Amino acid sequence: MKKFILGCILGFTLFMSTVSQAQDLPVNTLTVKPVWINYHAPNNDNKGLFEDLNNAFEVGYNRHFGKYFSLGLPLRIGAANFPIVNANDSVTGYGKSQYYTGLDALLNLHLFRGRMISPFVYAGVGGAMRDFDNFYAQAPLGLGVDFKVNDYLTIVGQTDYRIAFEKGLDNWQHAIGIRACLCGEPKDADKDGVADKDDLCPNDPGTIMGCPDTDADGIADKDDKCPTVAGVMENMGCPADGDKDGVYDRDDACPTVFGTIKGCPDGDKDGVADKDDKCPTVAGTLMGCPDSDRDGIADMEDKCPKEAGPASNGGCPIKVEIADRDKDGVEDSKDPCPDVYGKMNGCPDTDGDGIADNLDRCPNTFGVASNGGCPEIKVEDKKVLDVAMRAVQFESGTAVITKASYKNLNDIVTVLGKYPEMNLSIEGNTDNVGDDNMNQRLSEKRAKACADYLISKGISSSRMVTVGYGETRPIGDNATPAGRQENRRTEFVPIWR
Repeated sequence: MKKFILGCILGFTLFMSTVSQAQDLPVNTLTVKPVWINYHAPNNDNKGLFEDLNNAFEVGYNRHFGKYFSLGLPLRIGAANFPIVNANDSVTGYGKSQYYTGLDALLNLHLFRGRMISPFVYAGVGGAMRDFDNFYAQAPLGLGVDFKVNDYLTIVGQTDYRIAFEKGLDNWQHAIGIRACLCGEPKDADKDGVADKDDLCPNDPGTIMGCPDTDADGIADKDDKCPTVAGVMENMGCPADGDKDGVYDRDDACPTVFGTIKGCPDGDKDGVADKDDKCPTVAGTLMGCPDSDRDGIADMEDKCPKEAGPASNGGCPIKVEIADRDKDGVEDSKDPCPDVYGKMNGCPDTDGDGIADNLDRCPNTFGVASNGGCPEIKVEDKKVLDVAMRAVQFESGTAVITKASYKNLNDIVTVLGKYPEMNLSIEGNTDNVGDDNMNQRLSEKRAKACADYLISKGISSSRMVTVGYGETRPIGDNATPAGRQENRRTEFVPIWR
C-alpha cells in the first residue's frame, strides 16, 4: 500500500512538472520555521494531533517555476522520542529523546500566488535519521497557506502527514514561519520605485503603474489624450465635454448645448452667443444688434438709425446754431477774422497768395510765405542794394555824398518803386580811425544824408529809418587800408510792412 501511495505521489509530481508554464521569472525564497512532530496520533495511542509534540527547527530553500509551482528543499533538525517497534511491527512505547534530522524534496502547488492569502498543497519524498545514524525514507503530503506581507516577505503555516517506509514511524508535522525573497533589490531602471517587472513604463519614471502622469489626473500620459490638462477617464484623460463642441465643460458656458462661442450657440454668426444676443437672428456688434450709424444705439432703439446722435435725443443728431457773424462757415470763437468774410480759416486773402491777410505782411501784394506774404526780391534788385553798400561814397571826413554815388542811390529809388510794401533801414558804419564819438556821429549823419537824397527823389520818409553804428560793426580788418575801406559803408536793409 505504501509503495502504491509513493508511486502516486511521484506520478503526480512528474505530471504537474510537465504542465507547469513559466508565467513569471523564477523567484528564489528562503523559509525559516519551528516544526512540531507528532508520532503518537498515527499509532492510535489515543493522542491528538497537537499532543506530545517533539520540537525541531527548519530552514528551507524554494525555487518557483511559473505562476503556480515551486520546488522546496527543507532541512530539519531537532529532538524526538521515536516509537519502539517489536518483532510484530507493533509500537510498544517511545524511547528516550534522540537527535532528529530530515531533508525533503517537495513540489508545491500555489493556488492563488501573488494574492494576500494563497493556499497551497504539496507532496514529495524525503528522509530522516535518528542520532545521525538510523535512516528511514518517508513521503510527505500536506497543505498550507501563505499570508503575503509584501513582495519580499510571507508568513507561512502548514501541516503534513508523512508516510514512513519503516514500521511505526508515520508522523504528523506542523510548522509556522516566514518565507523571504532571495531575489535582492528588484531592477528599477527609471528609479520611480516601481520594479521593472511591474512597471508599464520601465524607462520613464511615473506614479501610475510606473508611468508618468503630467497633469496628475490619475491617467497615465500614455493613455491620456490630454496629458498636460487634467481630465476624466470617460473622456480619455481630457476634461469632460458633455456636448462634444470642443469646449471643456469647466470652460463651457452652455455645457449641454453645442456651440462655438465659449461653448454656446451663435445663430447669426456675429460673435455674440445667443444667450447674450438681443437680436439673435440678425448679426450685429452692439449686444448682438446692428448699429448702422455707429452712435452706440442699436438700430431697433434708434429713431435716426442712419444718422449718429446721442441717446438723450433718441439717437438723432442735435441741431445747434453756430455763431458766425461773417457767414464764412467758421465759428466766431474759432475765426481770427470774425467780422470779415474769408475762406482762409475764416480770413480773406486779398492778394490771393495763399497767405491770409491777418498773417500777410503785404496783404495787397502777391508774395511768398518765406517772405511773410511779401514779394520775393529779384536777384538783380538784391544786387542793387548790395552794390550800393560798397559804392555810395562821401567826401572825406564828412556826410557829403559824392556825385559818383548818385547813380547807385537812383537805382535804389527804382527798386523801392517796384516794391511799394518794402521799407528800408539805412545803416551807417565807419572804420576805427579817429575818435570813437566822432565816428559814431559821422555814421549817423551819413545814413541820414542817404535818406534825405531818397526823399528828394520822391520816396516817403515813412518808408525809411536811419541808424548809425560808428566803428562797432567792422566787416574787414581795420589794420589794413583794404579792410578799413570795407568798414566805411552804408547798408540798405529791406523791411517789409
